[in-house]
Amino acid sequence: MTETPAPDPTGLMLTAVTSRPTPGTLRVTVTGEVDMSTRPMLEAEFGRAVADEPQRLVVDLTGVGFCGVTGMATFARLRSRCADAGIELVVRPSSVVRRALDLAALRSMFRLEGPWASGVVEIAQAAER
Repeated sequence: MTETPAPDPTGLMLTAVTSRPTPGTLRVTVTGEVDMSTRPMLEAEFGRAVADEPQRLVVDLTGVGFCGVTGMATFARLRSRCADAGIELVVRPSSVVRRALDLAALRSMFRLEGPWASGVVEIAQAAER
């Protein structure tokens, strides 16, 4: 597995690490805050991933604690770029990202995987209260 951390010369609150878990698949694991100040770094990392032309791109956002409107626009652009390149895009959202996708009415645009994909975990947690 090859890991290439995205450079962050500004000391911003975001990391993006790209790895190859299996042949034909790239995974970009994003941790931190996705907003206007971190958008350029994230778009650069997504650009490198798409340029690599994997069959499948998994974007792991389970470590994202804040996602603003700029993040939603960034993810929508990534979806478009993947569709144009014939790359299967899979998003593993955190609860914060899933909520932002819902509020922006963008959830249906993405193939979501993981515990926060359907809201089942939140329903179970609410039932326990």
